[in-house]
Amino acid sequence: MATLSLGDGGGVDTLNGIANYLSNGGKAATVLSASVIGLITSPFIAIVDIINAITQFATSPFEGAGESISSLFDGLLTAPAALIEAGSRISEDAIIAVFGETIAGILALPLTVGLALLSLYFLATFLDEEETGNLFPGLPFDVPVIGTDEEATDDQ
Repeated sequence: MATLSLGDGGGVDTLNGIANYLSNGGKAATVLSASVIGLITSPFIAIVDIINAITQFATSPFEGAGESISSLFDGLLTAPAALIEAGSRISEDAIIAVFGETIAGILALPLTVGLALLSLYFLATFLDEEETGNLFPGLPFDVPVIGTDEEATDDQ
């Protein structure tokens, strides 16, 4: 039985498909009924395509913003976590190389806790610096628009 294939729907493909269908024993009534049904349904399909285009036009900025926010959080949270993980693996390999696997297993937790506390100490020391401005680290003055308007307390 002959099958009606119109290719990608272009003019040449449609005519070639109809000619092949009719030359392989297809019925002209089938081609005619398919053409009439196509003419009737094509305006509705065009309206649906227009509505779809308007919807995509309206929602694409929100989809782009969502992807941007996702990339931002991925860059802010996942990348530093991967860096910390890579550093911990390097530290683990170095501890094993220096102390061996048995002692490295015993010392891994205290060394990790010590490194974490040392990192927090460095962060607290940096945040306690009075010379640092409120806009960029190391800036020797505060930008008046950013931050609080109140005067510093005695402990600062």
